[in-house]
Amino acid sequence: MSDLSRYLPLSNRPKHDESAVTSTWNAELAEVLTSLLGALAPLSDAAWQTTSRRATWTVHDLLAHLAWRLSTPRGERWRASARSLAEQGFSGAAAELAIARRASTSADGSPTALISRFTRLRDAAAGAGAAGVSARGSSADAIDVGTAGGDTVQTGIGALAEAVIAALDVSASLGVAITVPERACGAVALRRALEAPTEIKAVTRGRTLAATDADWSFGHGPVLQGTSAEILLFLYGRSDTAPSPAPPA
Repeated sequence: MSDLSRYLPLSNRPKHDESAVTSTWNAELAEVLTSLLGALAPLSDAAWQTTSRRATWTVHDLLAHLAWRLSTPRGERWRASARSLAEQGFSGAAAELAIARRASTSADGSPTALISRFTRLRDAAAGAGAAGVSARGSSADAIDVGTAGGDTVQTGIGALAEAVIAALDVSASLGVAITVPERACGAVALRRALEAPTEIKAVTRGRTLAATDADWSFGHGPVLQGTSAEILLFLYGRSDTAPSPAPPA
């Protein structure tokens, strides 16, 4: 199976020359957005109001927050998050939802406008790849890279993670097929496993997580397995169903 350790700054990963590595995941992000756009185009307005796998969030909320996350520079995001946190009584969950709701009700937050924004963001990410900005690194955020009609896009692993989990959540919530590249799923799953809440780590600690539908696994110990989507939805708290023990060999 694929060795995912090279995607993150793990202290025990093999030593090698990393002088050419950057923190961008533009090619993977472009692929995820392409798949997501294919699913969004035929959706009715009612489908956008469907409750997502994230408690109290609609599909529209998820997608508006994703567009904001991908198009907003890190410093501006931090300032907006700090303001929202103070306004919402220092509840992180409420602050994040408030940002999503503001984005969804803004002038460019309608379903039609969001599809146009995702198209431009996809083109910006793909343009960065065509320009040769495609090496993978460990930073949570890249600098703004790629342009398409003046748009820039965040392409770090944090941006990719939000795109991947949003796509999988929309797929599960609406029952529509959205294909997410296995290398993107594996890298995001590894990152999330390292920073997941205590209740998630209690399940995965001392275990190997292995995707049954892709060529990736990581960890040490007895194997817990599931599809890439099942593992990621569990790691992000979008599903209560944990990966299951692998059957005896």
